[in-house]
This record gives sequence, structure tokens and C-alpha cells, in this order.
Amino acid sequence: MEWIERLNEVIGYIEEHLDDEISNEAIGKIVVCPVGSFQRTFSLMTGITLSEYIRRRRLTKAAFELQSTDCKVIDIAVKYGYESSDAFCVAFKKMHGITPIAARQQNIKLKSYPRLAFELTIKGEVEMNYRVVEREDFRVVGKIVTSSLENNIIPEFWDQCKKDGTVDKLLEIGVNSSTLGMCFGYNDEGINDYMVGIETNDEGIEGMKNVVVPKSTWLVFESIGPVSPTLENTWGRIYGEFLPQSIYKQAALPTMEKYFGSDVDADDYRIEIWIPVVKE
Repeated sequence: MEWIERLNEVIGYIEEHLDDEISNEAIGKIVVCPVGSFQRTFSLMTGITLSEYIRRRRLTKAAFELQSTDCKVIDIAVKYGYESSDAFCVAFKKMHGITPIAARQQNIKLKSYPRLAFELTIKGEVEMNYRVVEREDFRVVGKIVTSSLENNIIPEFWDQCKKDGTVDKLLEIGVNSSTLGMCFGYNDEGINDYMVGIETNDEGIEGMKNVVVPKSTWLVFESIGPVSPTLENTWGRIYGEFLPQSIYKQAALPTMEKYFGSDVDADDYRIEIWIPVVKE
């Protein structure tokens, strides 16, 4: 229940500051966790990024003001965080399909995105299998790309690594045939470094990164089914259902996805999600 209250407190804070600066520091204090981690959790739970939610709410409010006041377009644009009327016009048209000026006409269709409200729902009809694993430090070698919540290029990066021979090279030095997707954590801007790699005892491969993951306790979950959309759904359940009511808190180490096999579209395709944790 405490986590639900914090989520709604964040929504309340955002609503109060739609026409003002929204501080990542303030959000972090409300949720008592790094803002980057919260942004990812929010995205998994709602299906949109936090910045996109804020953008939609601001443009909803802007549309109301365009129709109900005589304020200048540039004044409304600045009020809701846009530095110019041109930038505001582009964003407004992308969401509403018309320009701000046209929005002042009668009988015009506009879009409204309501304020989010989080509620506690009783679930559990689908079990979640997990295990707790204590691991000593281990080495992972691979290639890293910088991605973001707004522009997720990780699927394309996997395709590239398969086509250019990176995955084949990694399999040659792996302690087993399971490749890894390692997420180093999102910063306050929603930016994340992601590695396509493999666990190895080898010193590495020229041109690739070499990371030693420290000793830690891990929660390991299974995702069974086609990678899309099963993997994202499993992540959503972990952050939305399991962790909020568990005795564990995510540690400040990379999370990992461990892939078994190559047929990612198979109904029985298996992935393990490894999350480093400490007890609350």
C-alpha cells in the first residue's frame, strides 16, 4: 500500500507543477529511490514513459486554455515548458492533429489524457516463479550501446550483434551457450547503457568491454514465451506486483536477462531475469 501511495503522491506533485519546473530530485524524495529506476518502473507499469505522460498532461491542459481563454499562444507555450511557439506548435499538432490556432475554433476534436491514479488490485491468478541465488563475482564480456526510455534501440542492437558476428564470437568464449543482456541502470534523464554479452573466464575480446560483476544476492525470475511481448510483461509484473510487496530492494548493480536458445518467437522460449537485491 505504501508504494501505491507514493505513486499517487508523484502524480499529485506532477499535477501541481505542470506549469512549472518538475524536479527529478523532488520525485526521487517521494519514491525514495533513484529517479532513473522509478522512470523505468513507471514505464513498465503504465506503458508510457514518465516524460511522455508529463508531455500529454501539459498539452491536455494547454488545449483547455486555448479554448477557454484569450491568452496568446506564445504565453501558453511558455507556461507549459516550450521555449518557442514553433516548438509548441509541433508538439501540439503531433498529439492533437491540429495547430494551436485551429484548436480555438468551434466543433474541433481534441485529445484529452486524464490524470493517472494508481490503485491496489488483488492479483495472483498467475503465479510468479522465482528463486534466490547467492553468487560470487563473475566476468561478463560484450558490446555496449547507449539507449533510452524515449528511444529504445536495444532490439536493433541485438539484431546488429547477431548479423556482424559479435554473438558468434561471444559464444566461443562463454562458460555456457546463454547470452546476456545487461542493463547498467537508467539515469535521471532515462538514459541507460546496455550490454550484449556473455559470462566468461576469458580475458575478453579486442574491442569489447570487460565487466566484473561483484558478489551479490539475486532474484531470478522466468519469462516463458515469445520475447515480445512476454519479456516486457514479466518485467512489468516484477516491478508492479512482486517487488512492492516483497522483503527485497533492488541493489545498485546491473540487472541481467539470460537468453536460452535462438528461437525468440517460440511459445516455450525461456529467459531468466536476474535482479540484484538486498533485504529491506
